Amino acid sequence: MFVYMPFISSSDRVVWYGGESTQLHYEKLIDGKWIERDVQTLGSGIPSGMSEMHAEMVEYYNLSQVLEQERIQQLM
Repeated sequence: MFVYMPFISSSDRVVWYGGESTQLHYEKLIDGKWIERDVQTLGSGIPSGMSEMHAEMVEYYNLSQVLEQERIQQLM
């Protein structure tokens, strides 16, 4: 498992569960449990290095933040 969080006490994160998985999972911490909010498939497959995986995770995290803001605005 490889996790990207912008800071240690963040309440949201992007996770790659390892192995042959080609999916990144966007999760939020709700009531002490990590809840999956969205999933994205890595279009080019698993990156060949950790720096490429990190870049994919950061990009997906930023996109997920925009989508979360849109969801919140739709609820208002």
